[in-house]
Amino acid sequence: MEKLWKLCLLVAVFLPTSCLARDVAVITHKENASSGINSIELSKLPKTDSLRWPDGARMVIVLGDPESAESHFLFEKVFKLAPVEISAFLNAHRDSILVLRSDDLVIKAVAGRPGAIGVINVYSITSAVKVLKVDGKLPLEPGYLLHGN
Repeated sequence: MEKLWKLCLLVAVFLPTSCLARDVAVITHKENASSGINSIELSKLPKTDSLRWPDGARMVIVLGDPESAESHFLFEKVFKLAPVEISAFLNAHRDSILVLRSDDLVIKAVAGRPGAIGVINVYSITSAVKVLKVDGKLPLEPGYLLHGN
């Protein structure tokens, strides 16, 4: 049993995002007219100077703990950033990305801010927010882009 524990620890240290990544959900304010977003739009969000929804409303990106497995998964898979680039990236986008420390805080921020879009662990979803489809799929559906290992 001790050998198994050591092996798990080594794997977690050397492969943190692939081993610990979980399914994440893209959420928005309940009254947002959008029901989904495609992966191309999602990947461009933080690189766009003027974030707007299709109806013209201003968009704010709300993310949880940048050190979490979910955030690293999002940064690597969607935003195509290496772990060493994340801090500089967030500092460069302080005006368009709000970083909070937990999924509960992300949900509260998105629920209270029309136009907000956030990313949380799929198991943190509450009725306070709307889950957006990504490329026509909801979290946990086969082929969902943000499905972790």
